[in-house]
Amino acid sequence: MLKGLRTAETAMNIQMNRTNVLANNLANANTSGFKKVLTQVTERGSAPVDQDLGGGLMARSVPDNVRDVILDVQAPIDMTQGALRETGNSTDVAIRGEGLFKVRRGGEEMYTRSGAFTLNENRELVTMSGDQVLGAGGPITLPQGELLIRNDGTILVDGTEAGRLGVVNFDDPSRLRHVGATLFSAPDDMPAKPLGADKVAIEQGVLEQSNVNPIDTMVGMIAAQRAFEMEAKVLQASDRTLDQAVNKLSGRA
Repeated sequence: MLKGLRTAETAMNIQMNRTNVLANNLANANTSGFKKVLTQVTERGSAPVDQDLGGGLMARSVPDNVRDVILDVQAPIDMTQGALRETGNSTDVAIRGEGLFKVRRGGEEMYTRSGAFTLNENRELVTMSGDQVLGAGGPITLPQGELLIRNDGTILVDGTEAGRLGVVNFDDPSRLRHVGATLFSAPDDMPAKPLGADKVAIEQGVLEQSNVNPIDTMVGMIAAQRAFEMEAKVLQASDRTLDQAVNKLSGRA
């Protein structure tokens, strides 16, 4: 009976975690450059196996001994390309294919797929949150003039080269961690690898949209909530059974 309580509790925690992840994905469905987080469960001491949860979501197989199941709060990031939307803004850029822009926040290097950039009062290229966009030599400062960003990330002002956008990639981008809505940090054991000009495909005047499908995400949330309710009923039934067993044993004493 105690095992039944633990089983139901574990299953409820899994569905609660899944619901929270899906809710965060849905909240950022209109955030440029946002990458959805996949839901998963991992088993201690073994290599988990991916399963399709529907709605583009993946989960890990649940072993027979659910006491050895843990929730992996560091769920993988889905780096699938989002749709590109034309904006006409000269400082808006998008990466077509692999890669992330380098930015600096609080002295720390981070990464983003959101190319919604602007110029601050010092004419530094920054994100909408004020984080410095980095090039090969650090922050990018641009003079007055007509701005053109080539496909390889080279920045021209009135026809003169003024810098190049820093674009990097990782061995396993799914291991990146969200830091806010569109920023990512990388684990210490996975260094960023700069992409050469011949491997970069950048478009100016467009933004990459979120790769979240709102309808699929809503369906996933409903399924998770229903599963949570079912496990709650199992938990209540197990609790009643345990209560009756304890009372009967007490009456015999």
